[in-house]
Amino acid sequence: MMNPGVPVQQAGKMRSVRRTSGAWQKQGRNALATLVLMIALTFAFSSLVSSASAAEHTVALTGAEFPTIQSAIDASSPGDTITVESGTYPGNIRLNKTISLIGIDSGAGAPVIEAGKDGNGIEITANGCSVEGFVIQDSEFLSGVRITSTGNDISKNVLVNNAQGIILISASKNTITGNNITGNARFGITLQDADDNLIVDNSIVKDSVGIAIDEVSGNNSIFRNNFVNPQNAISKNATTTWDSPDILSYAYLGIKNAGRMGNYWSDYHGRTDHNGDGIGDTPYQILLSGTGRPAFGEGHDVLDSFPLMDPKEFYSDIMPFTGTLSPGVTPTVSGTNVTPGQATPIPTKTSQIVTTRPVTAGPSQGPGRTDGTAYGMFAVILGIIVIGGIGGTIVFLRRGGATTAELPHEPSMKPALPGDEQLAKSQATIHVSDAPSETSMTGPYTSAAEQKNYFPRELEVKYDDIEYVGRGGIAWVFSARRKTDEQKVAVKIPISFDEMTGRSFLNEIKAWETLRHPNIVEVSAVNILPVPYVEMEYVPGSLEAITKPVPVWKAVHIVRGIADALNYAHQHGFIHRDIKPHNVLLTENLVPKITDWGMSKVLAADVKHSSIAGFSLSYAAPEQVSPSEFGRTDERTDIYQLGVVFYELVTGTIPFGGESIVEVGNAILRDQPIYPSEYNPDAVAVEKIILKCLAKDPAQRYQSAAEVLDALSRYLDEDEE
Repeated sequence: MMNPGVPVQQAGKMRSVRRTSGAWQKQGRNALATLVLMIALTFAFSSLVSSASAAEHTVALTGAEFPTIQSAIDASSPGDTITVESGTYPGNIRLNKTISLIGIDSGAGAPVIEAGKDGNGIEITANGCSVEGFVIQDSEFLSGVRITSTGNDISKNVLVNNAQGIILISASKNTITGNNITGNARFGITLQDADDNLIVDNSIVKDSVGIAIDEVSGNNSIFRNNFVNPQNAISKNATTTWDSPDILSYAYLGIKNAGRMGNYWSDYHGRTDHNGDGIGDTPYQILLSGTGRPAFGEGHDVLDSFPLMDPKEFYSDIMPFTGTLSPGVTPTVSGTNVTPGQATPIPTKTSQIVTTRPVTAGPSQGPGRTDGTAYGMFAVILGIIVIGGIGGTIVFLRRGGATTAELPHEPSMKPALPGDEQLAKSQATIHVSDAPSETSMTGPYTSAAEQKNYFPRELEVKYDDIEYVGRGGIAWVFSARRKTDEQKVAVKIPISFDEMTGRSFLNEIKAWETLRHPNIVEVSAVNILPVPYVEMEYVPGSLEAITKPVPVWKAVHIVRGIADALNYAHQHGFIHRDIKPHNVLLTENLVPKITDWGMSKVLAADVKHSSIAGFSLSYAAPEQVSPSEFGRTDERTDIYQLGVVFYELVTGTIPFGGESIVEVGNAILRDQPIYPSEYNPDAVAVEKIILKCLAKDPAQRYQSAAEVLDALSRYLDEDEE
């Protein structure tokens, strides 16, 4: 309706103005939309051009686009990828732009970055870089990799013989995964004012300290790593997460499980796992500087609440939990039932938690069952391994099993003095070793009937009277009666049938089956059909199980048999490198027989053909603890370990001990043993032999097992007179 106060002509002009104003508004909106579209297209085109312009460059010592890594980086643009072929590249690398740096094995192994004394192997100052596939070594005073930026990915590298493996300084949201960080003089990984970083699936071994975290580094997530070091962790920060943030499903010893996963710690002493899920019942406590004090005092412990019972290689098929497990298995999180989709409590496991995941024997379980996975490719499960192609020794330090059905309390590793109550308990001394003995365990995690069900049915046509004996690093061990001649034998079955296990298992036997000596456990049959297995001589007892000390004459009898076996093995090009009571079996007539030759190293062979390498700390030679100071292992390493066994037989205790792994290592390197005669006056007759075997300097020991035999013969001659 027309406003009565406005003339008709004026009202028409107003309608015209409104129409004109509306047109301008419409044109303005169209122009704005066009401008926005042009800007979007410009950005899209710019991104497309940038993506199209990302280039690949190649570095090789000869015949490539660039001869050095740094020259390729300097000539590259952000977003480029640089592939580096095999070879050794001296100098220090600086990544100051977003680059993907990829090492390629072009036939001579992973490319090596030789850092030198005064620089970092790789220093990353740009965001979003990736470094993969390199050996980064010999940064004597600094780090293999130094990161001061955000969002970088460091994966599948070997960081060896640096002052520090990887250091993150004011760095956040970086991913450190799948690296082998070993032999670094100070720390494997260091975090300084570093937040929200992910450190997962690394092997951090033989570094002075595995990982160090300062007070201001927050919210880092560290899980599924192997920590095998004199001291594994120093943390001054309470916000670090030491387990997976989500519930995971995984396979452990052929059984599917679900739960949070922490880290493997070589000095973890809560060796109980009542429900058999591979997660320790008690938390691992992160200590400050190895003093035995919690990092934050009572009530503020830093804990890995879900420590792994075995190295991470024992856990396969890891994925987000979906609720699909083996028949009869209840999904658990550290002893607590889990319903998919529900919020999950995070309880602290204790040794009082009863089994909530029954291990029900059945057709779909165990390495001998045809459940669709047992007879596929051999799976990644390793007891004690050398990472292929690196040639370095990886040492998994674990407490040995008790020799009785009931575990003793935690005793001190300190040697007992005469009259000390500890002497009577010496057989309960903690032995730090690489894997459970095949003849003694820390107690079954399933019943004997259930354990027997791991014996493959395919082999029951060959054997009867099958009994479970124990579990070694990579295999189950059973006693059985061979049907063809009723002979009692031991049968060894890989824990999991996959390629890596098969290679480790068969390499172990390849070395062992060639040795034929009265004091070496004899291998009688090896086959991969119908399932992989090895049949060997059955020996009922072990040196670990006998009460010590023993009379000197009996100790000499046992040691002489071991020395004779070593002399034979050395003459045939093998050293054992893990002589200890666990690995010396005893017949009913006290004839010693050395087992576990899987750790042996062919003396004349290329290091790539070495199978499994490691040692047990309580029996380790100085050159195994500090090869940089005492040299490489050789036949004299076995002689030293024989001396430790001899010492223990006549005194009832080991020569070097301490309240922590660090103390034990330092004692081996620096301390002189208490004379055996101070424990046992009768030992004076063999004291010089024992002490010469235990010389720190390999050049001061007996130079061959034949020399040890000669010395023992002279003792016997004197004894007869």
